[in-house]
Amino acid sequence: DDNNEGKKLRLKQQYFFSSASLQDIIRKYKAIHGNDFSKFADFVTIQLNDTHPVISIPELIRLLTVNENVEFGYAVEICKNVFNYTNHTIMQEALEKWDLKLIRATIPQVVDIIKQLDDLLKKELKNANVDKETAKTMQIIQDKRVHMAYLAIFCSKYVNGVARIH
Repeated sequence: DDNNEGKKLRLKQQYFFSSASLQDIIRKYKAIHGNDFSKFADFVTIQLNDTHPVISIPELIRLLTVNENVEFGYAVEICKNVFNYTNHTIMQEALEKWDLKLIRATIPQVVDIIKQLDDLLKKELKNANVDKETAKTMQIIQDKRVHMAYLAIFCSKYVNGVARIH
């Protein structure tokens, strides 16, 4: 991961495994429930252990909106009830932050979704009267980099750490 090719390969791997798993989950769900996604979160839960599989969030939204004709806002609500996130580290260097250009070059189909999620978070922070400086530190996209932990926190039902320090 020390060079761009290594980072690109890592992102491709994470996306490939996440997307394949999500497609399988959706296929199995539809075999029983058809195209009614109103019960998806009742039958599906996805654990995100650390930031590596967090690309699953925008990918599930993409699969639901593009392949299943689910409205964007409803897809986001489904995600917020399906995903759970566990943080395993407090070291900033271990918390993945992907360059937006790298994501666009590697998996462009999720970039607009990530931006929309960032906009939703900004709106929620504003509505909650969070001061602008604090809100900036919580944004998913900061300095043209996607903070995967913030994406996971925003779109997960439960968030925890493996130890008290987390």
